[in-house]
Amino acid sequence: MPLIDPFSSLTAALSTAHLIPDVLPASFAPTALLTILLPSGPVAPGAEVPISETVDAPKVAIAAAPREEDVGEDGLVKSFGADGPKYTLAMFDPDAPSAAQPTSRQFRHWVITGLTPDPDPTLPAVQAKPTPAAEPTPYRPPGPPKGSGLHRYTFTLYREPPSFTLPEDAPEHDATPAGRRHWDAVKFGERYGLELVGVGWYLVRSED
Repeated sequence: MPLIDPFSSLTAALSTAHLIPDVLPASFAPTALLTILLPSGPVAPGAEVPISETVDAPKVAIAAAPREEDVGEDGLVKSFGADGPKYTLAMFDPDAPSAAQPTSRQFRHWVITGLTPDPDPTLPAVQAKPTPAAEPTPYRPPGPPKGSGLHRYTFTLYREPPSFTLPEDAPEHDATPAGRRHWDAVKFGERYGLELVGVGWYLVRSED
């Protein structure tokens, strides 16, 4: 049997979950695998999780395909530390307040910038738990309205350009409920020159 390309599998899963095209363009081609780590462990893309697992901000693991500029003069990949690439992570709900009537999509739950992957012995060598430099939008846990069904809480991972900082007047600094509504993950990346490289998501079901 042919080997399954994890990036192709991710793209197919995004289409099955209708995140392509609800959130992401059909042209999106991931180059990094983003794993969401909840208290009970890693979450498979699109898995349903209990809301009790999402009270605190999750950890994440990044496995990115190396690029030519990521390889040092010694021929080794600069995967970790200050010399390696940095990332921005965003979390949002495209199904706010419900998938049937998403009038507040995309509700922004979290933005952290300057993620620098650090080696973690509890994860495979190709992965790392990253440490953020800044948190423009503080984490707001999922809170699907009663009777609103399943919500696809989505995480987008962006590779930052060199010396990136989010401007002080960026709307992502507005953490009020009104300021979090009607966000756009794709336009966010385009606005600041951030390259969308990975996506993860899980499902949370509201109370009936």
